[in-house]
Amino acid sequence: MNTHTNTHIDDPDIPEAVREARAGAKSWRAAVLAQRTAVSDHADFYAMTADVVDTLAAVGSLAEVLARQVAHYGDNRPVYDDTRVADPRERLDAAAMDLYELAARLRSPDRIANTFWSRISHIGVHDPADVNDSDSSIGGAQVPAEVTR
Repeated sequence: MNTHTNTHIDDPDIPEAVREARAGAKSWRAAVLAQRTAVSDHADFYAMTADVVDTLAAVGSLAEVLARQVAHYGDNRPVYDDTRVADPRERLDAAAMDLYELAARLRSPDRIANTFWSRISHIGVHDPADVNDSDSSIGGAQVPAEVTR
C-alpha cells in the first residue's frame, strides 16, 4: 500500500481526481486478491483484460495530462526545491519528462494486453457431451490436426 496515502477514499476534502485514482488502485488490488482464489475461466480472462486495456490507456492519458501540468507548474506561481540545491524549474522539467516517458512506456503493455485480449477471445470450452468421435468433430466444428514444431 502507498505510504503517502493517509486519508480515506471518500474524504470530501480530497480532490475528485485523487479520490478516483485511489479508488481505481484499491479496486485493482481487490481484483488481484479475488482472482487468486477464483476458478479459471476464459470469459473472466477476456473481461478483465478488457478492463486492463482500458486502465492502461487511462493511466497513459493521465500521465500525459500530469506531464503538461507539471511542466508548467512554476509558470504562474513561485516554486522552490526543498533541497535548496536544485533549480525547481529544472526539477519540474525532469519530472514532466518522467511522466511523458511513463505514458510512452504504457503503450507497449497496452499493445501486449490488446494482443492477449484478442487471442483469449477465440477460446471456448467444449461440453464433453458435444464430442462426436465418429466424425472427428467437436461441437460441429472440425478438430484441427495436431501441429508439431
